[in-house]
Amino acid sequence: MKLYIKLISASIRSRMQYKMNFIFSMVSYGVIMMIDFVLIAAILNRFDQIKGWNIYEVGVLYAISSISLSLYRTMAPEIHEFEKYMIEGEFDNLLIRPVSPLVLLLSKNLDLSRIGGVLQGLLILCLSLYGLSKEQQLVFLIAYLPVILVCGWLISFSLALFTATIAFWTQRIKDFQTFTLYAPFNAANYPMNIYPGWLKIIFFTVIPVAFMNYVPMLYLLHKGGNLYFLLLPAAVAGLFFCASLKFWHYGIKFYHSTGT
Repeated sequence: MKLYIKLISASIRSRMQYKMNFIFSMVSYGVIMMIDFVLIAAILNRFDQIKGWNIYEVGVLYAISSISLSLYRTMAPEIHEFEKYMIEGEFDNLLIRPVSPLVLLLSKNLDLSRIGGVLQGLLILCLSLYGLSKEQQLVFLIAYLPVILVCGWLISFSLALFTATIAFWTQRIKDFQTFTLYAPFNAANYPMNIYPGWLKIIFFTVIPVAFMNYVPMLYLLHKGGNLYFLLLPAAVAGLFFCASLKFWHYGIKFYHSTGT
């Protein structure tokens, strides 16, 4: 852990050498993501509700999904871009060092511009909670938010690590990321009850983004379920994280050096 903290500190210092570039990138990314939510809000403003979920409730779902994905992209950009390590043979350099390759990947090139997405998500979350506070008590929901955000980040990272591991066999993962990251997280912006049954099965099992925000919010926003719905995200995130780690260590055995 001490080594990881030192590596992270070095990465942050190197990124902060160009402060204006960091500020511009962060603001730009946050604005782009804000426009995405404005489009969702425009749709909800016209139709009032989506399957019983109003604009503030969908805002909470969107904010949690946005913050979780942005935290992952901030802390693990090299996992997201892992195919370059296969194509360019850079993974060889990680294997010859006396530190876990995964630790090295997580400590390299933090993408601080993605903090703009975190701030944008927090802004939407605050506005949504303010709107909901006029109708119901939110003390329990607010107290639970740190848990659900950690679980959301863990599910995001686990999906990304699982996808990155596929590169040990295919070398390229960009096409897979469309189905394992981009599409599922876009779907997680909305309540799961709007999707057909077969798609809901996927989001509750193979790609469990439903547990990142929808399942606990069913209970916290009084839309059904019971207290156990608050335990499921942590359980699913923990199991999925362990499974992705095992798959990663299994996949490394099939890595073949480029010889360059």
